[in-house]
Formats: sequence, structure tokens, C-alpha cells
Amino acid sequence: MNILALDPAISTGYCILSIKNDTASIVKYGFIEVGEHKYNGDRCIEMMNNVEKLVHEHNIDDVCIEDYFFSNKFANGCDVNAAFRTAIHIKLRELNLPYEILNISLWKKFTAGRSTPTKEQKKKWGKDPAKKLMMQLALWEKYNIRFPNHSLSLKTGKPIKFRYDVVDAVSQGIFYCKIFLNVSNIACDVICPDDFEFKKAPKVMFKYTKE
Repeated sequence: MNILALDPAISTGYCILSIKNDTASIVKYGFIEVGEHKYNGDRCIEMMNNVEKLVHEHNIDDVCIEDYFFSNKFANGCDVNAAFRTAIHIKLRELNLPYEILNISLWKKFTAGRSTPTKEQKKKWGKDPAKKLMMQLALWEKYNIRFPNHSLSLKTGKPIKFRYDVVDAVSQGIFYCKIFLNVSNIACDVICPDDFEFKKAPKVMFKYTKE
């Protein structure tokens, strides 16, 4: 059984998990990046095509998608994010695939023990970066899952700043497999590439340490 976890946004994180016996193995993670278009409808079509490609390439049986939280404080991009989710829902039903909407607080608390960063994490990494880095740290400590310090550009294939939506998609996929599908074990088959040396390093990057 193959699972697709999606964290929809302009840069949509995804995670592919394969379930065998009582183990869910992470076989691939990455991101979908939608280009600029005059109409949001064209953006949605591009998103739908990318999702369909993932479904066919990996023989997906089931999908989980993060819910979306609307806030008056953070209204930018609400229309696009809502449109992307609707487009994904439509495409999955066209493909006759089931999907589950994941509550944001629940999957975060499951992985990190809390839905928001601690005061210490905010002070160390910054308020906004801490929201992503707390999850990256939790996955490292809980499942020994390591992420690179970069992503590869979908246009040029060259290293770019790491897309942290990937981390959330991995966490959501694990949450779905363990809570909804009662899988006991989690494994990561993805070989993490060596860190890339940027001429100007990203301002915030979680550093892994080995005992």
C-alpha cells in the first residue's frame, strides 16, 4: 500500500510512504512548485497535473492532506491555498482515490509534543523559522530522520534554499500511517545527500549532532 502526504502551498511538500506488514517506509520526499500565472485557475491546473503525475508514478492508494487554518493576522495567500486544496480534492476524486484531511494541531502535537515552538526555540531560530525547525528537530530525535541543508531547483537542478514544507509533509505522512492506519514502525529509505556549501549560507538551518 502506497501513501501520498501533501502539504499544499505555492511550494507544496510531499512524502511517499510504502506500507509492508507493520512498517511504513519513507521512500521519497520533495516538493511541487507551481509557476506564476495570470489566473489562479491555471495554477490549479498545474497543481492537479503534478499531483496526478505523483499518483501514477508511485501507484498511490491513499492520500492525506493538511487542513488549512484561516487567520485575520495572516490573510496573504489564503485564496491561493484554498484553491489549491480544492483542486487537489477534485483531482483525487477524478482518480477515484480516497483522502483524509489532517487536523493541524493534532499532527504537530503527535510529532513534536506541542503545536507551537517553545520560547527557547523562538529565541534561538526566530519566531517564524521555529515553526518549521521544531518539526525537523522532532523527526530527528524521534525517528532519526535527517534532511539536507538544501533542495534542488526543479528548473535548473542546482542546490537552492531548503523547502521546509517537505518536513511537514513527512511528519503528516507518519502521523497518518500510525494513527489512521495503525502502523507500528517507521523507516526512512531516503538517502540524505551531503550538505551543500552555499557561498552565503541560509540564515537559519537546523544542525544535526551525533553522540
